[in-house]
Amino acid sequence: MGKLHLVTERPLLAVILAAGLGTRMRSRTPKVLHPVAGRPMIDLVLEACRGGGAQEVVAVISPRHPEVAAHLEGRCQVCPQPEPRGSGDALGRVPAALLRRGEVLVVNGDAPLLRPETVAGLVRAHREGGRWATLATVLDGSRADARVLRRPDGLVARVVEYRDARPEVRAVEEVNVGLYCFDGGRLAGALDRLQPDPGSGEVYLTALFDGDEPALAVRLEDPEEALGVNDRVELARAEAALRHRLLVQLMRSGVTVVDPATTFVEATVRVGPDTVLEPFTILRGATVIGERCRIGPFSQLRDTRVGDGATIEHSWLDGVEFGAGSDCGPFSRLRPGTRIGEGVHVGSFAELVRSSVGRGSRVPHVSYLGDAEVGENVNVGAGAITANYDGMGKNPTVIEDDAFIGVDTMLRAPVRVGRGARTGAGAVVTRDVPPGMTAVGVPARAIRRRESPR
Repeated sequence: MGKLHLVTERPLLAVILAAGLGTRMRSRTPKVLHPVAGRPMIDLVLEACRGGGAQEVVAVISPRHPEVAAHLEGRCQVCPQPEPRGSGDALGRVPAALLRRGEVLVVNGDAPLLRPETVAGLVRAHREGGRWATLATVLDGSRADARVLRRPDGLVARVVEYRDARPEVRAVEEVNVGLYCFDGGRLAGALDRLQPDPGSGEVYLTALFDGDEPALAVRLEDPEEALGVNDRVELARAEAALRHRLLVQLMRSGVTVVDPATTFVEATVRVGPDTVLEPFTILRGATVIGERCRIGPFSQLRDTRVGDGATIEHSWLDGVEFGAGSDCGPFSRLRPGTRIGEGVHVGSFAELVRSSVGRGSRVPHVSYLGDAEVGENVNVGAGAITANYDGMGKNPTVIEDDAFIGVDTMLRAPVRVGRGARTGAGAVVTRDVPPGMTAVGVPARAIRRRESPR
């Protein structure tokens, strides 16, 4: 677990409260590490804090979840809360000396929809308002969250936990969302005075707003940002909301999304303008799509780079470099380590793994290329395969430029087909084919040299 390193000046410190055990998730994975649109939710919160102006971030975490500390190592400081005794106790675990050095932003670690501009707006309102504390609220009486009671002048008089609220207080529509900005020095002193709730034994952060000094409240423009994730149902809601937000951003940047309801794009994906995403397209991981491409329908790409003007239909690509102007599918699978050059045609029911295909080559139908290096302007006939596994290890196949591989050819690796060479239909190639030669038969033998290799 990382140690706190105090520095001389931090105008804005962000504290992420992430020590909850997340029992309602029914998961061995800590709640804040569950992905939303392909990113662990605490990463999204961390980026919102930094994007909103926080120069330093501290995450309060549970020692029962060492994987959270490992995930955050080198990215922010961490501070343990030994037992889950409430949000006030969690914030009190941050050293007072660190809190006193400036303003303190406090945010829940299970709020993945929070935007950086919303954080920046809250901090700005806090600075302009001149109060010791500012909290964010939404109007949503259906939530079982703390109710915000205002004074006649609009300032916050009290914040009442839902479980402690009388019926008339529960009827208040304005609720607390767990996003605050404090004067750090006054916050540290107030935390020292917090006492456990007599009923639950927890220390509530909302008890800071006890009416002795009013605070400022800022109502969020988008209530969706206030969604906290406590169970799998709310996780799915957050996923759908963030996915829709990402698709809106893509469409406004010049990408056509034919049916947003059936298109899934993770937060780490980049798509160029004038590209069309057809229905049931799934883009994951570090995928980058160029301009003027057409992806889908029914295609899934993960950690794949696609050049401009490419087309991929009804296919699955994972860890692939796919060249500009090339096309793939339908019903093909390109696995990690595959590199497709420019202007390549990969047809239907093809599978490629750890293979490269040069510019202008064609792998049209029902073919398998494993550990193969295919040159430029090569035609791989329907049903051709590279038998790359000999029972002990994987072996390479090299097909040089301008070669023609006949239908149903079997290339038993390791083997090389020379430049401009040809194999006959059904050939079983067990030995190298010299450049310009034609090989036929089982096993294949070279019978003649082609007069004018393509």
